Amino acid sequence: MSSIPSVQLDDYLSSAIKASKIAGEKIMQLYGHHGNITTKFDGSPLTIADLESHGAIIQELQPLGIPIVSEEDEARKQVNLYTRYWLIDPLDGTKDFLAKNDEFTINIALVENGRPIIGVVYAPALNELYYGSIYRPAIKIKNGLTEIWHLPPKRMALKMAISRFHDCAESADFAIRNQIQERIPMGASLKYVKIAFGEIDVYPRMVGTSEWDTAAGQAILESVRGGMYDMSTYRPIAYGKHNFRNGKFLAFRFPYEVTDFIW
Repeated sequence: MSSIPSVQLDDYLSSAIKASKIAGEKIMQLYGHHGNITTKFDGSPLTIADLESHGAIIQELQPLGIPIVSEEDEARKQVNLYTRYWLIDPLDGTKDFLAKNDEFTINIALVENGRPIIGVVYAPALNELYYGSIYRPAIKIKNGLTEIWHLPPKRMALKMAISRFHDCAESADFAIRNQIQERIPMGASLKYVKIAFGEIDVYPRMVGTSEWDTAAGQAILESVRGGMYDMSTYRPIAYGKHNFRNGKFLAFRFPYEVTDFIW
């Protein structure tokens, strides 16, 4: 579990939810009006919306006194100094934002000893909010309607998510090996929360991601006994790596087990 009492962790979760909503308002004010677009060190786009969302989240979470590690902040280089920290992606799916397909998210996770223990994923253009923690099974709020997680049964035919912008031949090979015929394109962290709620069953990620892309989704998946497993270690993705990069991994929902899939 965690060294944080459940009541306090619930307070942290409430703060993360509030921060995501404020950031979502900032992003939606700029949606469709991109302004200046620059390129980050990894070649991905950076917009004013990324920075406005970043600032809103920092302002909301900073008073809690927990270090904040953000994709948009050079302070992330000090992550090795922290045993507990917020890990945020202020705008996950900037390419989706620029394409105006609505499938971008705000990701906020609380990481403790290398494990995400709180996750909030908010898709403001879709009005969908997902959250969960090690003490609270995932909840989905869409257009004001709350859905509490319930166990979805296994399917006769698996549904697999694919990335809209980073699909590759290895993903197609995975689908063939596991006899998956339905592949559903989806942006940002929506893939992980849709898996958590049983709309999709599995997502093999064969090209690189960063830790802020996955932490919130992993916390939500694990809150309902799903998993996000590193393909090289056969263990859940760990956090605090010096370069923040994940290897290939497999995200899947309960009641499936990692051994149900052929990698």
